Amino acid sequence: MFDARLPHVPDDWSVWAFSDAHGVTSGLRQALAEAGLVDGVGHWSAPPATALIGCGDYIDRGGDIAGTVALLRRLQAEAAAAGSAVLLARGNHEAMPLMVRDGHHEWLETWLEYGGQATVAAFGCARPEAHDPARVMAALEGCAPGIFDWFESLPQAVRWRDILFVHGGLAPGHGPADLGVTSEEHLWVRSGFFDEPWESIDFEAYRAAGIERVVFGHTPQWAGPTFHHEGRSLGIDTNAVGNPRMPDHAVQELTLLGLTGSGSFEQARFVRVPTHEAPERLLRRPEAPAG
Repeated sequence: MFDARLPHVPDDWSVWAFSDAHGVTSGLRQALAEAGLVDGVGHWSAPPATALIGCGDYIDRGGDIAGTVALLRRLQAEAAAAGSAVLLARGNHEAMPLMVRDGHHEWLETWLEYGGQATVAAFGCARPEAHDPARVMAALEGCAPGIFDWFESLPQAVRWRDILFVHGGLAPGHGPADLGVTSEEHLWVRSGFFDEPWESIDFEAYRAAGIERVVFGHTPQWAGPTFHHEGRSLGIDTNAVGNPRMPDHAVQELTLLGLTGSGSFEQARFVRVPTHEAPERLLRRPEAPAG
């Protein structure tokens, strides 16, 4: 039903979106329950023709990565059986272990430093040795059978009406046809996206394809969900895991964005679950990187 690289949700469906759960399963489950997408024991309960869209970074850093992955994989099956869909776009944290597995061994140390250690530990693997990438990847597949197949199944972005749900944002100088084909920048981009004017020639191919709005994660928004591009783009990474590089006064929330009916951002519903006391949040360590 859905394209594997860039699925397009039917225009008459309702959509909900989240990003950067990073293993904070308790916050994600609470948000889904408050939105009416799951029941009291965490099983899919939304009406047919409802899509839950993830904007990436389900793994790394947090304390219950295995629980988050198990929840999302189960909800994918349950939603499909109920005439709905859970469509989870890839984030850069899902991309990094795939890159290492596919032979880019220089990425292993970076991945482990940026939260991969927590993922390896979450699935019960022994502490990895950064000098043996192939062994680390084989151990992860052994501890979490099928995890790489799941990473590979995640689309590059998801579209609904004129909105692109993507991890980092629009990759300047590219368009929808390039995502995951000629460019991976949409998984990593920050200021190159949200500091560039919407009418820039760098975004012309997206506009030509009918994309007029963007929902993205990747860059934590310290004050909660934040609009950019004069209201055309919306950042919903609201620091659920408690990134220690964020200011002390930054929010720590799991945000769920609901769009129904007209689909306008002005009429959107926000479910915002505080996670500063969540058991899966990070401790404050000044050396940990953002993103």
